Amino acid sequence: MASQALWQMKINWIFHTKNIYYIYKMKTLILIIMTFCPGIMVSAGIVEKTFYFHDFRIDTIGTYQTVNFGNTSLSGFPGEPLLPYHEIFLMLPPGEVAVSINVTGENEITLPGRYILYPQQPSQPISKGSSGEFIKDEKVYAFDGNYPAKTTGKLMTQFLNGYAFALSTVTPVNYNPAKGKLSYYRKVTVRIKTLPGSQSQLALMNLPFAEKIRKRVKMVAQNPEMMTLFPEKDSPLTNYDYLIISPLSFKNEFQPLISMYSGKGISIKIATTDSILTYVSGSDLTEKIRNLIINQYQTCGIEYVLLAGNPALVPCRGFYCYVVSGSGYTDLNIPADLYFSGLDGNYNADEDDLFGEVVDDPDLLPDIAVGRFTVNDTAELHRMIQKSVSYQTNPVLGEMTHPLLAGEYLWGNPLTFGGDFMDLLIDDHADSGYFTHGIPSATNDIVKLYDSLKPTGGVWQWTSAMLLEKINQGNSFIHHLGHSNTTYMMRLAMSSITNSNFASVNGIIHNYQLLYTQGCYCGAFDDGGGCIAAKAVTINNFLVAGIFNSRYGWFNEGSSNGPSQHLHREFVSALYNDTVAYQIKELGAAHMMSKIKTAPFIGLPGEWEPGAQRWCHYCCNVFGDPAMEIWTEEPTAFTEIVWTGNLDSDWMKSGNWNLSKVPTSLNNVTIPVTSHDPVITTSNSTFCHDLTILDGGKITVDPGKSMIVRGTVTLSHDK
Repeated sequence: MASQALWQMKINWIFHTKNIYYIYKMKTLILIIMTFCPGIMVSAGIVEKTFYFHDFRIDTIGTYQTVNFGNTSLSGFPGEPLLPYHEIFLMLPPGEVAVSINVTGENEITLPGRYILYPQQPSQPISKGSSGEFIKDEKVYAFDGNYPAKTTGKLMTQFLNGYAFALSTVTPVNYNPAKGKLSYYRKVTVRIKTLPGSQSQLALMNLPFAEKIRKRVKMVAQNPEMMTLFPEKDSPLTNYDYLIISPLSFKNEFQPLISMYSGKGISIKIATTDSILTYVSGSDLTEKIRNLIINQYQTCGIEYVLLAGNPALVPCRGFYCYVVSGSGYTDLNIPADLYFSGLDGNYNADEDDLFGEVVDDPDLLPDIAVGRFTVNDTAELHRMIQKSVSYQTNPVLGEMTHPLLAGEYLWGNPLTFGGDFMDLLIDDHADSGYFTHGIPSATNDIVKLYDSLKPTGGVWQWTSAMLLEKINQGNSFIHHLGHSNTTYMMRLAMSSITNSNFASVNGIIHNYQLLYTQGCYCGAFDDGGGCIAAKAVTINNFLVAGIFNSRYGWFNEGSSNGPSQHLHREFVSALYNDTVAYQIKELGAAHMMSKIKTAPFIGLPGEWEPGAQRWCHYCCNVFGDPAMEIWTEEPTAFTEIVWTGNLDSDWMKSGNWNLSKVPTSLNNVTIPVTSHDPVITTSNSTFCHDLTILDGGKITVDPGKSMIVRGTVTLSHDK
């Protein structure tokens, strides 16, 4: 029998040409519980999946050992034995939630010998250093019985674009700590019991319109056949792609961005905070903004949201998190734009003053791509818009495959170098129990700037001068792991973030660059004095965008893994997936996928509550245009465009070109004989790829103005 879902929403909208007002009134919501087709393993409310484990590896750490498989990640409660866990990401039937999990193991293999498994050590903030304390729970290690008592992590029901998922982890290992006996099951069957749930039924409102979103959901589901049970939404009556949330003073400043994306087939609408405050329901402006985003996603299918302003202009929501590490780390107000991209629930189920608590059942799976322009005024806004448009339309050729990886010396005991983490961003890796694609070394000229041990002893460390030299030579993307704070990043002080220090990174000599750093607090955009990452993206030169932590980044002692590293690897994997159909080039969408892929690991033992993976999930934010396409290879297609001079001689008027657009570096330009020869009078540089001037044609560049040809110039003479 065909699945059915009916809902009714009454939404009134008022649009004015100059001022856009929104009236949002949800009057009624009707959900009819759906009936389902048989055929997929859903009998009696059970979703089933079998996992297989083989090719284990035993590693030695002093007098301890670890056991791991190619598809598992090591985790445990602090002081207790590290065990290998496999993630569970199973789609549930429409309208249902996971209520319990059962695991059955088969084909048990006992490993010969006696093992003392290494005790889990707490995650550490990257900028705090090792605690120097070795934690081991002797009571657990004296236990004569099967460990762990429960073979799964926390069972969660989460929702991704309307589809319900059971998220958890499972270990195939049995361990007797007292006897040192170790075994594992080659075959593990997981059964999830489901029941109808109101939250899952409500989530059906978020089912997507676009096929590419369904494809993304299918990619992460371990049982994608379940998708056939879900209905597909009809196309919306009114649709657009990109919503900008802006203060009233900015509302007329986005035309360059709107025009650029219009040429790509991406439509944009702007909602001002004063209109939202007046017409949208919610307890405060932050909630009203989120309610508007939810409505526009559900009714118009938006995929991108730009929050155009620092918190004083466009507010953020602060999340609570606590991590057991040393004496413990608590933050009541982690700036988290996840609040605007995860569209299920309200992040405050217990209705207290703290958002994002475990008891709030927070949405960990973002549904749309969200970025923030960390600007305070129109001058900074213009610079961020200009850099985003220039990066995408006027690229400097020959730099798209030149990433820079910078790794710092982190700690001495255990000896930890950021370069070891950065190397896992290169080529494909299955380290730490999850597979990620990396930057292909065969097709990229990768520059490494790593601290390292000196042959004579001690540590060699690169300097800020070395870094500035590398950056000013031109790079596509900077990846960094090292110490940071609100005014310090990549060994650069706030005072070093100047146009003169990045004079060559101006979009003309070299491309504007992107930065992903795991450093702490450099992205604390709620800081009253401003943060260094916000300055780096708002000056004229240097960064076009980046991904930064608003609070601590976290790593795991004695390894090349950690919560921040996991997010970073998944981000790079989204960009460089070797299946072209699965590549995600948009900045905000790749960031969104990194959180989707890491979400099951928040349920690892020792991570659920308290745990650092949740913390990093909250504090990692995009500074920049979420729809911006990241260059990972050189452009190869250049559209031909011909001067017509239909209006006059102004090069910058779109009506003077046959395609009704002004050329960029991605266009080959032809200048024929016309009644109006082109004249370049604009103070901004003009661009093209190849330039062909036909016999009798002419182009004039006024004194002090410039035209940049990225390709070749041809003077064609008729015979």
